[in-house]
Amino acid sequence: MMRSLFAGVSGLRNHQVRMDVIGNNIANVNTIGYKAQRVTFADALALTLRGATMPTGRIGGSNPMQVGLGMSVNTIDTILNQGSLQATGQQTDLAINGDGFFVLSDGQKYFYTRAGSFQFDAEGRLVDPANGLVVQGRMANSRGEISSTSAIDDIRLPFGQRVPARATTTIGFTGNLDASAKPLGTITKTGPFLAVEEAGDGTDIAKLYARGDTNSFITGMVSGVTTVTVSDGSTEKTYTYVSNDSAVGNDEFTSLKDLIDEINDDFASMQLSITSDGAIKVEDLSGSEHTVTFSSSSAALQSALAAANGAIDNSAGKSTLTDQFSHRATSDEELTKLRNSVGEPLGLNVGDQISISAIVGGEEKTGSLTIAANTTLGDLADAIETAFEITNSTGVEIDENGSLVINGDPGEEHAIESVAVRVSGNTAFNTASVFNEFQKAKDVTHSASITVYDELGKEHVVTLTFTKTAIQNQWRWEASLAGDEIISSGGSGTINFNSDGSLNSFLYDNGMTALTFDPNDGASFVEISFDTGDIGGFNGITQFASPSTAVASTQDGYPNGDLTTINIDETGKITGIFSNGVTQTLAQIALAVFNNPSGLIRAGENMFQVSANSGNPVMGLAGESIQSKIVPGHLEMSNVDLAEEFTNMIVAQRGFQANARVITTTDDLLNELVNLKR
Repeated sequence: MMRSLFAGVSGLRNHQVRMDVIGNNIANVNTIGYKAQRVTFADALALTLRGATMPTGRIGGSNPMQVGLGMSVNTIDTILNQGSLQATGQQTDLAINGDGFFVLSDGQKYFYTRAGSFQFDAEGRLVDPANGLVVQGRMANSRGEISSTSAIDDIRLPFGQRVPARATTTIGFTGNLDASAKPLGTITKTGPFLAVEEAGDGTDIAKLYARGDTNSFITGMVSGVTTVTVSDGSTEKTYTYVSNDSAVGNDEFTSLKDLIDEINDDFASMQLSITSDGAIKVEDLSGSEHTVTFSSSSAALQSALAAANGAIDNSAGKSTLTDQFSHRATSDEELTKLRNSVGEPLGLNVGDQISISAIVGGEEKTGSLTIAANTTLGDLADAIETAFEITNSTGVEIDENGSLVINGDPGEEHAIESVAVRVSGNTAFNTASVFNEFQKAKDVTHSASITVYDELGKEHVVTLTFTKTAIQNQWRWEASLAGDEIISSGGSGTINFNSDGSLNSFLYDNGMTALTFDPNDGASFVEISFDTGDIGGFNGITQFASPSTAVASTQDGYPNGDLTTINIDETGKITGIFSNGVTQTLAQIALAVFNNPSGLIRAGENMFQVSANSGNPVMGLAGESIQSKIVPGHLEMSNVDLAEEFTNMIVAQRGFQANARVITTTDDLLNELVNLKR
């Protein structure tokens, strides 16, 4: 009976322990980071009344006979299941999603917790505000780098820290330069030059200029329609203008020579010829006076020929002359036969020297040409082209109107200004050879600017101007700065592209590798390299037939700045954001894991400490050696399940109640035993 009594006592005592654990769980139902506990029971030693016997040949064996002596608490386990995460909105509230513990220290020993309600103290240390324990982790160096060999130490952020200025070392470029854009050269030209019409020229009358009574080009000529009627007073003949006369005697004409040959073939009384001035001279062959008349259905031709109407008489020395005819000059025209745009002779003579000068690309260029008997307008064009060092295929030419046209090389570096082609004392030629600009030289340029910094944090604006050259797929670039800076080297070069628009090369002049300039403000020289993309790639500057969009997109410098705020990411990295826009890693929170986290000893205030059976902590970083995540702005709630705890409470209550009944029943039995003496 005494055994049952003590068995019941053990049941009461140990169910009370279970109720204590259940009560503690329920009390901590809202404690952040709290991990619930559970109690398991084991039976106590048993009293053996009879041992077991082995079976024999004829008799079977028997089982032992034992009476239990009650029960004991087997284990009180910590349940480490993940608690739910609750958003708080406070950056320094941290939760662990996965295994592990935050590591805190009092300067002598470590504590471990899942409750991440941290704050910064007056000295910038990240602490548990309830007890002042400091959160542990690795600190970054001045460059924002965290070494894997750094010791685990207090996390202390340098609020009020200033990040020093950083001088720019690299500028990155992206975008396009327009492959279809073409630089322009200077185009300047004179007014039309004319040349005297000679017998062998055979110029179509419709292209002749008549100087005299008409003073205009011959107009109104219609092939097969326009006619010229000639009379010597007794005979009259009509000739028809055609665009291509094939023979004499068919009463058709195209040129002055054709018309003269037809008239001379039909009229024995007179003879027509072209003078050295380009006029038609009408002379008498009969020796007696008679009257010549010319008329035409073209008013301009009628006016030009009508000057020859009148009496001719060889015996009296009478002859007549038409207007003087000229045609538009060509490159083969001799200079001595040139006339201006209204048919006036320019008075150029053999031996005259033509001086040639201009400002080309900012430099004075000169040349000269001495006129010989066979010197042509084309020779003058060649002399100008040579003097001005023009290299393009068009160069200097004579256009369809007889004008002398200078086509300068493309780009403003070849701009042609102040052209002078003159003969001393020859007003007529000097006036006719005045050049008028029809197109200015123009570069195809594109600029990209960006602000960079010296080591003192002062801003400087660097501009790269790209200028297309006459070489296919090549641009020149030139760097400039907006202030008092002085470029010492690397300020220009070329950028070349492949036929598919990808980058071929980016070169500095004189073998330089970077732009170097003196900020002129006390700071050291700044050396900047330009990153225009991978050779053969399209990730930087390209050249396609689309508008230029190249920009300086990145640079790695910045001014000094103050630490204004922080961010914490899922790996526990604490990143500082400075007033100059720079972000820099300041520290990283450490986590600890254990072989047997259930073996940790509770130290109060949501803390655990290492025990003999927990194993030593393995410290590491979230997302690296420890595959857990830190969730900023959240706290882990208690993992107590109220429904389960209340159920366990009922079970514990019933167990306690049943053991109490064992004690009272045993007491009754003892009472009966005592009463046997009565």
